Amino acid sequence: MTYTGGTSRSLTKKHWRDALYFFAVSAVLLAVMFTFISEKTAKVSFYWAFYFSLIGIIANGRQISRQHLWFTGLLALLGCSKVAWFYWHYLGQADYNPFNDYLNAGKRLLIAAVISYYLFSQLARQQQLTRRMIEWGLIVAFTGATAYGLYQYFSTTRRVEFALDRATISAYGYAMLAAAVLFMLAAKKHAKGQLLLCLGIFIVAWFVIIQTGTRNMIAAFPFIIFFVGLFQFRHLGWKGAAGIIIAIAVLAAVCYKPMIKPRADIAIAEFNHYGNDRGNDNGSLTSRLAMWNIGTACFAANPLGMNMEQRTAWFKEYVKAKHRDASALNFVSIHLHNELIDSATLQGIQGAIVMVLFYLAMIVYALRKNNALLLSVMLAVVISGLTDVVFISRELTVCVSLLLTLSLLWQSINAAPRKPR
Repeated sequence: MTYTGGTSRSLTKKHWRDALYFFAVSAVLLAVMFTFISEKTAKVSFYWAFYFSLIGIIANGRQISRQHLWFTGLLALLGCSKVAWFYWHYLGQADYNPFNDYLNAGKRLLIAAVISYYLFSQLARQQQLTRRMIEWGLIVAFTGATAYGLYQYFSTTRRVEFALDRATISAYGYAMLAAAVLFMLAAKKHAKGQLLLCLGIFIVAWFVIIQTGTRNMIAAFPFIIFFVGLFQFRHLGWKGAAGIIIAIAVLAAVCYKPMIKPRADIAIAEFNHYGNDRGNDNGSLTSRLAMWNIGTACFAANPLGMNMEQRTAWFKEYVKAKHRDASALNFVSIHLHNELIDSATLQGIQGAIVMVLFYLAMIVYALRKNNALLLSVMLAVVISGLTDVVFISRELTVCVSLLLTLSLLWQSINAAPRKPR
């Protein structure tokens, strides 16, 4: 009589681990899918991905995975830098606020690090199923977000802002998702039909971004697609580049008068007004210029950082002494609309170094490994950080960290040798 109890238990354990992994990947994809449609559902999905990942890590016992440990470490380092800054300045203080943006962003990055560690540790498990899930999940996420954005465009007179209620944040996140989907499809197949599909995705995505009225990404998105496309797919020759240039020219011509020109005129007028009024009048660009000017001076005077209240007081003293850049005072207690300057003024030079290290490590890795998805998302992250704060925004912190993880996971599966059937 053959004893099969051990084999049965082994198979049951494998099935449970496969199920945990499937649920974790599904929750990650749902979090990305619902970012632009239902913020609450995206948040719940993100935490469920963490719970499944944590259980999976515990179930693996003492097994330590080194798969992309550098990436998990970077996410954890970025998260720890924000959490450590908060507790250093606020623990035991009267103005301790558990809802502080830096604290919550740091926690979300640490959670994303746990999720990424688990997913990469299971890289050899169900590779083809994972690849198809990522591909269809990102396509559905892009299609749903695009449909929602177009619905807003045709049904309201306001700027497209999806379910996030902020046009700028919406434009940044949507551009990252669109770039990831575009280059994922472009990397799969180089047939004419596939490249035409990618060109169509670019046209639709840029049109939606233009309707958000976010000047930064309106200008940057075509250049990101063009640069990454030339670098990653230069073997396709001049036809691909010509197609992108023609698409940019046609769409720019169509949208120039109703959308691009008014935003450009406002930007030029505000820039000139900033110089004439010394930054004392409020405006989208004038306030940003004022914040960046005082923020740079604040960091130079306080290279080791400070807390939020100290920064607000320093800004007020600067305005009082210099009689300029008063428009910055309306936003100093929120953030400075620049990732690096905001981090440097609060976390000091150590926080700025961590931020730059994250940027450089991700971009250099993407270039070395020819990972077009990762490179395009990171370029969008860096450019978005010039005029806003990606890793303080609740929605973008979750969406970006998961998109980066999925980009690495998808590329790693495609690069891995396929097992014979």
